[in-house]
Amino acid sequence: MKYVYVHWKHEKAEEPSHLWYEIADDKFQNRTIEFYADGSVGFAVRSEATDGSDDLEIGGTTNSTEGFPDVEEINSDKEFEALEITAAEFDQQWRKALASRRHMTRLLTIAIDGPAGAGKGTLARRLADHYRLNLLDTGLTYRAVAYALIQHALPLDNVSAAETAARQVDLAKLDRSVLSAHAVGEAASKVAVFPTVRRILVEKQRAFATTPPGAVLDGRDIGTVVCPDADIKLYVTASAEVRARRRLAEIESIGGTADFTEILADIVRRDERDMGRADSPLKPAADAHLLDTSEMAIEAAFLAAMAIIDDVLAKRDKA
Repeated sequence: MKYVYVHWKHEKAEEPSHLWYEIADDKFQNRTIEFYADGSVGFAVRSEATDGSDDLEIGGTTNSTEGFPDVEEINSDKEFEALEITAAEFDQQWRKALASRRHMTRLLTIAIDGPAGAGKGTLARRLADHYRLNLLDTGLTYRAVAYALIQHALPLDNVSAAETAARQVDLAKLDRSVLSAHAVGEAASKVAVFPTVRRILVEKQRAFATTPPGAVLDGRDIGTVVCPDADIKLYVTASAEVRARRRLAEIESIGGTADFTEILADIVRRDERDMGRADSPLKPAADAHLLDTSEMAIEAAFLAAMAIIDDVLAKRDKA
């Protein structure tokens, strides 16, 4: 047997973008897996027929009736990227496909909490992509409120204006490039202390989490307030000094300059504000899995989080 992974580089929602193939010695597909952008999955198993025409078809996927092309031939088309993988890697995807089919009617919610700079945003994006889930950085919803106040030259302590802005936030139109500005983040931390604003945005966030096939949400109170019944809860943290160094490196990587001491002081202030607020303070949920990334690169953190999630899903399969 030979095992091949193919990435189909397109934006067609009706076509799969991640494909895995088990190729028999006669070059016909023995097993096929296809993952789609909406989280759905299809797979097929070759039957007794030598030409692959009588496959078991599941989820709209069939094996080809023609011999599988060489990896070099696939890569000659710029729309595709193919590489050979191991049998173990294919079997891992096969188990994931089976689990996905069993749970397509059941939402999967992953809640990620933690302080600024711990790496939870990058981790959330990696996990959402890996498990084919919707993604929401809830911090952007508060930034959107603050940005609206700034744009209209309204004071950040104007609760009524902040409530109006919160009701108008469209989760489908959160522009990270605009909302990631440092000044917007500082302002967001101030409007986030208003209980009424939090309640408005939490309702929007909960509605997002119930959109199939499920979601990865990251923020400060996902596991404790927004989605207390989330399937998996992660609390991602790192020391303030490590987070300050990461922030400094990020600024310098885009040609900027900053003072480490000022960044560290800013992070400490934000931590105190987030952890000390009366409404929905930053803290790990009682059943959250702690992930300290102080000594971890993002790849190591991703693998550690994936191991936690896969273990939970495996136990859910047996339930």
